[in-house]
Order: sequence, then structure tokens, then C-alpha cells
Amino acid sequence: MQLYEPHFFRAFVKVSKAISSTLDLQEVLDLIVKNAIDALKLKAGAISLWNKQENRLEMITHLNLSQDFLNKGPVYADKSMPRALTSREPVIIPNIEYDDQLQYPEACRKEGIKALLSIPIIFKDDVIGVLRLYNSKVRAFTEEEIEFMTALAEQGGVTINNALFMDQLKKDHQREMDDLWNWFSDMTNLPGY
Repeated sequence: MQLYEPHFFRAFVKVSKAISSTLDLQEVLDLIVKNAIDALKLKAGAISLWNKQENRLEMITHLNLSQDFLNKGPVYADKSMPRALTSREPVIIPNIEYDDQLQYPEACRKEGIKALLSIPIIFKDDVIGVLRLYNSKVRAFTEEEIEFMTALAEQGGVTINNALFMDQLKKDHQREMDDLWNWFSDMTNLPGY
């Protein structure tokens, strides 16, 4: 990937440092969204995970979106820009007025959203969510901007996977400690102790 803009590179470095220096998933995902918005001078952004059992996109972080927009209703993966998930490619809507891929176009208009970029978050060949970026003006996104956002989305995929792995390790460790404690309690309750 070539980064043509120095601010793209700085944003990418910030996110990379955060990933390597913290285990706080929320902190890193917030930083990804903030840097994406700042680097492209956009209105807002969000990251949603794909709940495949319910076929819904569940927002886990957002920036600069109103409560009304957030409460618009459930976002179904097959009704809201589904190509980002199925084709595994970025989906660009330079002008929402001329596009039929949105599940809630009226909520977008009310929010002042005119253009949208949806990047799939992929980890180990599995789509796990989307990075969505919103602009208040009609806008075409350049190839370099899309490459940069794809790289940030990939960082998000790594971060999410690392957090899930750490969470599983903690649960496994706690289960082992509980088993050890139970064994010790059973041993100390034997006759003669």
C-alpha cells in the first residue's frame, strides 16, 4: 500500500502504536474511527460488527453521530450496503440521492449525510464487520483514500481478533483457577485434614 499523504501515514502510525501498546479494544477502535474522520476531513464514522446469526450490523463505536441516527432501528446486513460484506470490497456512495443501497436513506438525510464509504473489516479471510464513514457533502473518494481506509479497517480486524483472543484466554485462565480452587477445597475437606 502506498500512502501519498503525510497525514495518512501519521494516522496509520498512531493506530499501529495504539494496537501494540494497549489491550483496550474500545480505545483502539475509537482511535481508528477518529483518525479516519480526521485524515479525510469527514463528518462522522462508525465501526459495526456483523452478527451473522441475526444478520445484523451491531455498532461498537461511533463518532459525531446523533442519538436519533443511532436509534433509527436495526441495521440488517442484507439491506444496508450489502456489497461491502458479500463482495468484500469497499462500497462508495458519492451521493445518497442517487443510490438505493441504504436501508435508512431518510435517517441519513436528516443526519446531514450526503456521501458514504463502507469498508469491510476482514480478518483471516472472514468478514467480521464494516468501517463506515459519512460526509456532509457529496464526495467521490480517491483510490488512495480507499486504500488508506482499507488499511485502517484491516488494523481494526487485527485489533478485534486480538481482543477476542485475550478475552478467551482470560476466561480459560479463570476457569482453570476455579477448578484448582475447587480441587484444593475438596482436598482440604477430606477426613484427616
